[in-house]
Amino acid sequence: MKKWAATLLLASAMSVVSVSDTTSFTVHIVGDSTVCNYASGAYPQTGWGQIIGSFFDGSRVKINNAAIGGRSSKTFIQDGRLESVKASMQAGDFLLIQFGHNDRYFGNSSRQVPYDSLGYWLQQYVDAAKEVGATPIFVTPMNMNMGTDGRNIFTEYDVVGKMLELSKSNGVPYVDLNSKSYNAYSKTWNAAYVSRYQFKYFLPGEYPNYSSGVLDDNTTHFQESGSIAHSQWIVEELENALNESYLSTNSKTELTKLVSAIKPRYAFTVKSNVSNSSGLITHNQNLPGDAPLTLHVSPGSFGKAFKGWYDDDCNLLSTDSNYYGQKTLYRASTYTAVFDGGSACTVTAHGEEEIPVSSSEESSSSENAESSSSSSICSKLTATEEWKSPIDMVYPEEGMGTTDKDHVGYTGLGFYNIYNELSSVATFKLQSIQSASNAKLLIRYSNGGTESRPMKLTVDYGTYEVDFPPTADWDTWDTVYVEDVWIDAVPFNFTIESLTANGGPNIDMIAFNIGGVSREGCEPCEDPSDKDGFVLRQSVVNVSFDMQNLKITTPGGLLKVTVVDALGQRVMHVERYVKSGEVDLLPQKESIPQGRFFANVSLNGKMVGLKPFLVKSR
Repeated sequence: MKKWAATLLLASAMSVVSVSDTTSFTVHIVGDSTVCNYASGAYPQTGWGQIIGSFFDGSRVKINNAAIGGRSSKTFIQDGRLESVKASMQAGDFLLIQFGHNDRYFGNSSRQVPYDSLGYWLQQYVDAAKEVGATPIFVTPMNMNMGTDGRNIFTEYDVVGKMLELSKSNGVPYVDLNSKSYNAYSKTWNAAYVSRYQFKYFLPGEYPNYSSGVLDDNTTHFQESGSIAHSQWIVEELENALNESYLSTNSKTELTKLVSAIKPRYAFTVKSNVSNSSGLITHNQNLPGDAPLTLHVSPGSFGKAFKGWYDDDCNLLSTDSNYYGQKTLYRASTYTAVFDGGSACTVTAHGEEEIPVSSSEESSSSENAESSSSSSICSKLTATEEWKSPIDMVYPEEGMGTTDKDHVGYTGLGFYNIYNELSSVATFKLQSIQSASNAKLLIRYSNGGTESRPMKLTVDYGTYEVDFPPTADWDTWDTVYVEDVWIDAVPFNFTIESLTANGGPNIDMIAFNIGGVSREGCEPCEDPSDKDGFVLRQSVVNVSFDMQNLKITTPGGLLKVTVVDALGQRVMHVERYVKSGEVDLLPQKESIPQGRFFANVSLNGKMVGLKPFLVKSR
């Protein structure tokens, strides 16, 4: 075996300084849900901060991924998270900074940042790093899935320009992940490939964690192969940044140290044994050894029966069209998707692996790690088709009240009795294995008083004021609902606080209409639509779409259509019974503004399609 040396790409730029190949340091990462770590129960949803460590020499580079979903450059600081990261940074470390997805300003959320304030918040990350002798590096946010020739969201709300401006004024490195991703997602790559293999879009049965599939989250969040691509682009941009004239001498010296720790990358070639240029299959890449190995192919796009994945020695790896859970080799490698009727597998010559003589596993710390909790809070309630994540509200982690059982009709181990005082608070630690921008929340309660008891709810970072009207008595239970609740696939706090001296109602349970939400440390309820790994769903026949004219042909029934924009924000929701045949998908389509949208369509309670469409100027 050969001992590999640190990569010497851009040698002329790096020769300016001398860097020891034994220098060790930590790369700290701050950002949002496109960056953060996810628990194994959310796989293959992945942030690039989970992957980037495999591109560096683990004996020299430690990764501290402090990114968390739902935060903007402002709220990450307001949460106290920057101070926490700063406390763990040392001289010689690096701070990678990516925000933008939650900063965009629409004036309807406390986490949004007016553009004229964006520079103020981003500068604080630079100042925090420099104060302890670390090097800040801006990473522009990757583009969203806007389709072929689509918009570049982050040059409209110009995070890209602002980060470049601050990089130049501070003399610090700048990584333009936005341009790399925009060119790939909107210019170079097939739109279907981008949705299926980069973003979080899974067909039913593709992955054990999403047996019912995920068909409505393919604009913002990423699967593992998407974050692998982002990590590859980031290290390429780090190497290119060494040639930038605006870097200060100190920043160039430090960046050279970081680039010298990038592992060698090898040609990762993927092909099929049939000729079909339009078939969806993993693209060729340049990857280091010991990175996640993911192979995807859509047999239907090749029109032939899939037999399996074979390596360059023609060994069968898997008969599953999605192959994952393995690591890349320390050498160039070739993988072939073999179909019936194609040519025989042929051996591809290759060298031996250049495995490092000594290495250590990359380590990462994150506030997204799985946690344990007392089984006393893990009461198993029964999920329904509509409410997939019921949660018993007993024994909060922090609370001003008591868990009681002195009234009849509660559903689990008891209910939480919030003190009858202004600002009585109870906080429950929850976790989610999937993201949703418009989840629906149910709260079951009783209020035997004579007046309504308004409460402030905080779900992760979103706040909602909810009124709890009187029920007949304390033994009578009712429900209230909260629409458009934003949830990221991370642990989060659910806090309920009384707004009057009457205090709060008795809280029996809550439930979300998405699966995979539970008390932290508890297993989520089983999805009632899933049995033995197979989705039980009513057959819907003869459904076809004409998205150019926004028409649908069905056998008739209850048609529900939710329209969301590229950020997942709800634009329109329509429910109506339709007769068989062709009808308008959206009777009020004239009220939808210009832009790219997605229609989430169900018929008789069953999902039948997530369809993109474009509204042009009228």
